[in-house]
Amino acid sequence: MSKSLLSMTLAVLALSACSQKSAEQKVAEQVKEKQHALTAEERSRAEINAKNFYNKPRIEANGANGQFNECKPSDSNFNGLVTCSGMVPQASGTYKEVVRYCGYTPDLVGCSSEDTVK
Repeated sequence: MSKSLLSMTLAVLALSACSQKSAEQKVAEQVKEKQHALTAEERSRAEINAKNFYNKPRIEANGANGQFNECKPSDSNFNGLVTCSGMVPQASGTYKEVVRYCGYTPDLVGCSSEDTVK
């Protein structure tokens, strides 16, 4: 009885080990899907660009500041932009969630409403 339990345990462990991807497999999958894994410097650059857009005072909202939420580094691709989100104050006193595409390379400074580089 213990031999069959041991066999089943080993089979389960073997199957679970096969389902996990190695770092090389994850990178290869990202390249295939045309995703770019951001470096720490690129991630920081994207967040700086996003904070400059979201956190600035808005004239149309009587000087109220917005709030940067996050950038999604897994959404990055080779166009130099990553998807970021945050809250922007409205004239009515409410806040609206806004998505922008912010640069993560030295050449792309700031954020755009379109996920394309012109």
